Amino acid sequence: MELVIALVLLALAGCGAYLLTRRKAAATAASSPDSGNNAEEDSSYRVSYVPPEFEWSGTATGALSIKILTYKQYECLEDARYGFKIVGLPPAERKLPQPHKTRAHGLRTVASLAKHGFLNEDGNGAYVITDHGLNALEVCSVRY
Repeated sequence: MELVIALVLLALAGCGAYLLTRRKAAATAASSPDSGNNAEEDSSYRVSYVPPEFEWSGTATGALSIKILTYKQYECLEDARYGFKIVGLPPAERKLPQPHKTRAHGLRTVASLAKHGFLNEDGNGAYVITDHGLNALEVCSVRY
């Protein structure tokens, strides 16, 4: 009887060890690339829904004057990045319908972004994003 119990315990231990090693092998296979061929393609592949003219040029535009954007500043720059013209309006007027491809943001937010060189006035009272602003979207952190 003791021999049967010992064999059953040995079988359970062996089965447990087999399942444990199988799980570890599956986890390492899932975390590493299949054959290494896709590693280069994956690192160079980047999904972007932004038109190419609104992507950062990649050239150095000097040191950024701020390192952290507020969430409102980030939203404003994102709208400008997607091709919208930005206008600064008081709170009561922000909810009103805007002209085509125009987004309203707070006066202080727009003034701050223009002061730091992230937005430039287009001559019609609206603002467009600069290369400096595109760089800020890439490297600045956001305070929520």
